[in-house]
Amino acid sequence: MKTKQIKRRFWLVLFISAIGFISNYLVRTTPVSSFSIFETVNLFTYFSVLIGFALTIYTFGLSMVSDIKSKIDTHKKLTADQKNQMYSSLVSGFGEIKGDIWLIFYSILIVIGFAIAKDIPNPFGWQVEGFKFPETANLTLFVTTTIAMWDIMQTLFNLSEINLELNKDEKAGR
Repeated sequence: MKTKQIKRRFWLVLFISAIGFISNYLVRTTPVSSFSIFETVNLFTYFSVLIGFALTIYTFGLSMVSDIKSKIDTHKKLTADQKNQMYSSLVSGFGEIKGDIWLIFYSILIVIGFAIAKDIPNPFGWQVEGFKFPETANLTLFVTTTIAMWDIMQTLFNLSEINLELNKDEKAGR
């Protein structure tokens, strides 16, 4: 179980790093960073709306958990192992949603941090403006939080399909 988590985090870091490198390339070679969506106020608004939607979806999903769990428990054709597997998948789905919500929350904090840092003069005299860190972070966070929202919706849709399937089986008397 521990190895699986390490592997998953490795791929997540690799994926976000790849998005970061691509974002940095785009920011340095195209005018993408000048688009109004990447202004700090607009990004803050976008992330705030996303986190509001995500928390609403999470709350809605939680309301389905006890219903799904009771349907899994009363399902006659499932073995105990299958029931445990389904319940583990259910818990895993909500863990995934929580991780996505935290990503969106941390994105808000990072955007605020870069907005503050952008206006502070560099005390060391380093010439780092060419790296375009704030612009790269804004584009990277925009892409990753959009993917996180897609993942939240996909997970909830999967949970809804499980619930609908269990409802069908319950009505058919299985």
